[in-house]
Amino acid sequence: MRRYFSTLRIITVAIILVTAGSGPRLAPLTQAANEFADVPSDAPTWVARIPELATAAAPAWLRTGARLTYHVMSTAVKQGQTSGGEAVVQYDVVSSDGKTVLLVLGIHSMQGGPLMPLRDGGFIWAVPGVGEVWMNPGALSTAEKHANRKLAVGRTTADVAGVAKPAVRFEADEEIGRNVSMFDEQSGVLLYRINTVDKASQNTVTSRFMSMRQMNLVWTGGSTPAWAGPGVVLRYEGVSNVGFGYGPPVSTPTVMLATMQRVGPTWAVVKWQSYMNGQLNGERYSLASAAVPSGGVFLPQAVLAALKAGQVLDTDPITGVTVSVAQTPLNIGGRQLLVLVHEGQSFRRLYGYDRQSGMLIYYLSSSQEGVSQFGTEVQLTGVSGK
Repeated sequence: MRRYFSTLRIITVAIILVTAGSGPRLAPLTQAANEFADVPSDAPTWVARIPELATAAAPAWLRTGARLTYHVMSTAVKQGQTSGGEAVVQYDVVSSDGKTVLLVLGIHSMQGGPLMPLRDGGFIWAVPGVGEVWMNPGALSTAEKHANRKLAVGRTTADVAGVAKPAVRFEADEEIGRNVSMFDEQSGVLLYRINTVDKASQNTVTSRFMSMRQMNLVWTGGSTPAWAGPGVVLRYEGVSNVGFGYGPPVSTPTVMLATMQRVGPTWAVVKWQSYMNGQLNGERYSLASAAVPSGGVFLPQAVLAALKAGQVLDTDPITGVTVSVAQTPLNIGGRQLLVLVHEGQSFRRLYGYDRQSGMLIYYLSSSQEGVSQFGTEVQLTGVSGK
């Protein structure tokens, strides 16, 4: 059951880095889908406990554009020293087709109160009946029948913004840790979770539900562009800068390769490789979505003409992050680009898209973390594998 803790470890690492400076039906999920996913899904562990979740429907609210926000705290004790941190963690549903659910994980770590720049925690591939932050309400209604010596199931209430919500409580004693999860009995939303990830180090992660909302989907019917096929590689070149609050910033030549790994009707799995001074310094997977303005390698061609200069596409009430269309168009290599701006209190990112193909042509990011400043600016210099 070790897979269950993968998402929590990723969140824990992201927090600490900033504060410190199983049935046969699931084979396609665990073997094919998660071959490319950054974050292994919790679904296989839940299905092993409650088998009917493998074929259960998604809760009615779980559809493309749903965002669930949690306050997450992490603590660890090692050699008598306690460390930890906190973050606002958001799960965005970017695809839900009745067979699988794709979510993007975003992490805003907190240091002394302020939200730090958004970190892409990767994406998760789950099943409709159960995921990281939901469970089918029908399965919850009969959950007690699956209780055993390693899984306790009970009914309780949970306080949600001052309202007592009927909840189902699970407590699992695993080999390496202990997990307590509470789900809203009616909606299936995860309300509370505490995990002791490692009993020896007392590494504990606590998640508390903050809000759920349906993001404003400013377009419908978006689809993956025809050029975005498996094996296509986009090459971006530019520079990265780091400033430490004194002296001039340090600039480093940067190359970013975006390789299409798997493509669906409204999404594409992209493998990113970053090179600095010619040396590979990072690899990750991301999920480009044609349904929501997530800042991926493409925008659906059908919406390129519909978006207007200065249009605000979304404002998150918890983090304050806004997504909008730039007031002024950008010209790169004789092409006028449509620019989306993602902006928070400590970061700003520009994504420039070709108005004909929807391909990402230009990317600029800047962020502030304490006295340190970070920036990256790259442009598309080549496309291969088409």
